[in-house]
Amino acid sequence: MAISQEDAAGRIGSGSRHVEVIIDLARSADPRTQGFMPGWDLEAARQKLLFFTLPTEFTAACQTLFPALDDLFATGDANLRKRLTAFLVHIADSLNSKVELSHNLQNRDLHCCSVLSDDDAARVRADAEAILLGWEKNDTGAICAALSEVKTEDLAVNKGDNLFIAWAKDWEEKNRRDPYASIADFLSCFKTLYAPNTYYISLYFAWLEGKTNTQFFNDYGLHAARCRKIGSLGGTTNPAIAVMGEDDLDGKGNIWGEDATAFIKNYPNKWTQIRRVIAKEQARNGEADDWGATVFTEWVVVDAMLGLRSVFLLRGLGRVAFQLRPDWHAEEELLTRAGGRIYRILCRRMGEIDEILLDGVGEPYQSTTEYRAGKSNNHFKIACTSQVALNVVRAFNAGHHPAYPDALEERMFTNVTLSYEVPQMVAASLATENGIKDYAARTGEKVDDGRGGSVVTSMIGRFNDAIRIYRVESLLNGLPENSPLRGSIKPAAIKTLEDPSLASDEFRGAMKAAGVEFDPAAEEDAIDQAGTLLTKRTALILQSKYGLPKSRLLTASKRKFHQNTNLLNVPFSTDFGNIQRMYLDLHKSGGPKLNSWNTLVEGMTPDGSPQPGSVWDKREKTLRRIWPDWAKAYEVGGVPPEEYIDTIYVPPTLNQFIGFWNENVARAKAAREAVS
Repeated sequence: MAISQEDAAGRIGSGSRHVEVIIDLARSADPRTQGFMPGWDLEAARQKLLFFTLPTEFTAACQTLFPALDDLFATGDANLRKRLTAFLVHIADSLNSKVELSHNLQNRDLHCCSVLSDDDAARVRADAEAILLGWEKNDTGAICAALSEVKTEDLAVNKGDNLFIAWAKDWEEKNRRDPYASIADFLSCFKTLYAPNTYYISLYFAWLEGKTNTQFFNDYGLHAARCRKIGSLGGTTNPAIAVMGEDDLDGKGNIWGEDATAFIKNYPNKWTQIRRVIAKEQARNGEADDWGATVFTEWVVVDAMLGLRSVFLLRGLGRVAFQLRPDWHAEEELLTRAGGRIYRILCRRMGEIDEILLDGVGEPYQSTTEYRAGKSNNHFKIACTSQVALNVVRAFNAGHHPAYPDALEERMFTNVTLSYEVPQMVAASLATENGIKDYAARTGEKVDDGRGGSVVTSMIGRFNDAIRIYRVESLLNGLPENSPLRGSIKPAAIKTLEDPSLASDEFRGAMKAAGVEFDPAAEEDAIDQAGTLLTKRTALILQSKYGLPKSRLLTASKRKFHQNTNLLNVPFSTDFGNIQRMYLDLHKSGGPKLNSWNTLVEGMTPDGSPQPGSVWDKREKTLRRIWPDWAKAYEVGGVPPEEYIDTIYVPPTLNQFIGFWNENVARAKAAREAVS
């Protein structure tokens, strides 16, 4: 005889409060989740089971939990069955990931020898799969609905240009089956992604074992929980990512074509739903449209922070960037007060989640999370356009701004963005360190959060893009005014100096006739590695000149995968979906081949100069020849803060971010008008 949902829940309640909370979350019966974004309660349930269950109790907890889920599935409606499937399939998927196991169940730092064995993990995973297969046999619709939701997000992220959907499509090509169409195939497909020989997994364990300082961050909030399974220890958002993420779930510009767009459109865009929720509150309270845009950004960031919440609570890592308004880049008071206000909101939001995650747990979790529970796991992204940014960075890290003493209540963490060259990155690093010193002097507390605190971003690809555009423009300007080549080449459209339009005999002949030295291959190689070289130099200068062995540099805005592998041992490495996807291309051809987890020092002297005669020395000399301002970007004092805004690389990104911020405001306005 089938039992009722109440009886099934009662079985759990009679055992453990911890398991009772998990089942209530799974069946949408926990009142504390009212107002949560769709899916947040299920993600909290997964993290509670995986990351806050003692290894010695995990098998028994699952032996209680799984049959209860099975009972609930037997009597549940279509929505409950889909929810239960979505919960359990990700548990099974996580148990295929050694990274997921390392955070708690196999974490010897937390549990000493009392960790879950590989055999026990495999048995629990097999039990979960067996239940899922039973459900699949009885109700394929529920299984299809749950897996299709996963596929939708995988297919949507970064317009479909990401590792997860690319991996799935590669698996499908080899096996002639859609891995999202069945439980066994889904688990089999992604288990291979979590294998120890894949790059991101290898990087994570190299970091865990102390072989490298590099932590992988995911540069797209929507995939935070997915990327956690391959080793993500942090993430980021910006005004562009927030708005484009909304477009992605509308299927706009998807690289997989009309079929992908049609598939995505079968499912409601959760960001559209959130826009309506915000708009109603905005209209009710008479708030301005920029308020609605800011609140939307808060939702985007909280969604990403949730995916990495347990990493933060257990390890003090898992921070996600929240970019403060880019149009306020020169407004010190507005930035300072906004940061303090938003941080309080984020802490409250994460505190609501922590109440659930930590409900019913004991040691070692209580003491491990004591100082982080209720704190936001964010960085504040601040655009480095002038001294204003440096002042705000220092104040946030100090937890105090001398000019606005009522604005900040505690230390906050920063991610310096729109930073590209040695002067900016050094100045921002020193502002961060000085803020920490200010905090220590004011409070008497000594802090060291070099592994999980503030960061300074090196925007490698955007820097290289700007130099390339400059070089193409300078080449075109070297041609006679009546040359037809001038109008036929658009500098911003050139992605490599070896583009046929530039590397052709005609163009090179014209350059020679004009007396302009032009070597497409050598110059492209130098530009392609320009941001990498300056990042190497900055990291080594911070160590040798300023005594900062724990530099906070984060590499981002990459265009090619070597911008990862040439900078191993730089502490933080952020990859967008398309860069993660590039790994698959390398993987299929047997790469990348790594001989060292500390490529940062290769070809460099300890003081941050290229070794004479090295390929880096050759590149540096080429850059000096083709770009007059290279020397400024290369030297610590080359660009003072008041000139950041006048460089060729800051304004393009700033204008893009402001444009997307304005689009965010426009969408908030449209949503408000729709509900008014």
